[in-house]
Amino acid sequence: MVNALPLNGFRILVVEDNPRIVEMYSYALKKLAANSKDKRPIEIEVAGDGHSALAQLSQSEFSLVLTDLYMPVMDGFALVLKIRSDQRLQNLPVVAISGGGKDAQDRALQVGVDVYLQKPVKFVEVLATVKQLLHLG
Repeated sequence: MVNALPLNGFRILVVEDNPRIVEMYSYALKKLAANSKDKRPIEIEVAGDGHSALAQLSQSEFSLVLTDLYMPVMDGFALVLKIRSDQRLQNLPVVAISGGGKDAQDRALQVGVDVYLQKPVKFVEVLATVKQLLHLG
């Protein structure tokens, strides 16, 4: 059984193998929820690689995936390909945040990410992107 989204809220899956970066994104996303006009709750779940992310995506409903591209076990490119090939997940917004260069950006957009952000990324960029994709006021 798939866990539904929080009532009138959002669940975001952060796929990142660096705990410090996860902490930064979590802080930024919680700040976004607290500062949004409609005060809709944002739940954050974390996966350390694409394989773990797919397991979580099969167990719960998510509003958005924020993923690194270069990780162990299954990288972000393979994860996005699997998301886009799954009928239940294919319309799920995916943001890739990576330190890769232009080649990584081109490949990420080719496999189906909605937005590519370059590391080092600023809070403002992450928040503006999530706000836009989730239509937050």
